[in-house]
Amino acid sequence: MKYKIAYIDEDKGWMNTFYHTFKSDFEIIRVEVNSESSVEAILNLLLASGIDAIVTDYLLEENADVPFNGNRIIEEINRIKPYFPIVMLTSYPTQAIRHTDDVHIIYSKDILTVENDKDKEELEVFKTKIQSNIYNYYKKIDNTNDRIEQLVEKRNNQGLEISEEEELTKLYILFDELNPDGKDLPANLIHRDSISKLNEFVNETKEILKELKKLNKNK
Repeated sequence: MKYKIAYIDEDKGWMNTFYHTFKSDFEIIRVEVNSESSVEAILNLLLASGIDAIVTDYLLEENADVPFNGNRIIEEINRIKPYFPIVMLTSYPTQAIRHTDDVHIIYSKDILTVENDKDKEELEVFKTKIQSNIYNYYKKIDNTNDRIEQLVEKRNNQGLEISEEEELTKLYILFDELNPDGKDLPANLIHRDSISKLNEFVNETKEILKELKKLNKNK
């Protein structure tokens, strides 16, 4: 099964180029930005599309009469899903770097233009990076879920060391960030000695971590 990625751009030419370049490797959702587009509408579309990654142009205001660029979309996605795979493609990398927190996600659109074997190799590496980022994202979710289940089971059966309680607390926070909608919670997360709601627990984690640090100092 192919991973599904959304490509966001205001230029039909680049949208077609991206689609034809990646259609054999991914299922592509094309999101065209125009004068009626808003960050909120694009965000809602992305979150409802069941996508595995996002690739966005930077300078969306170049040909579309909108008050935002691709960095705004990235900021909003990161706010909701901080570990979600995102890539920025742009013809203006220097400008994009000045307005984007994570410069490592920025690539030149030149990578879509294949004129020789070297270009082809670079494009294949780029495709592999996207696939690996998606795989690693889901692997992180699985590993976090598995470790939470292990620690919860141990806590229910024999109790945890202080360091393990602290690890579990941090894993709850991470799991909440990976699953902001509360989906796919471990089946045995709720127990007589466990919290009843993950989001309630996350709201209390700062205080819990403070107490754990105090206990560690007193040991």
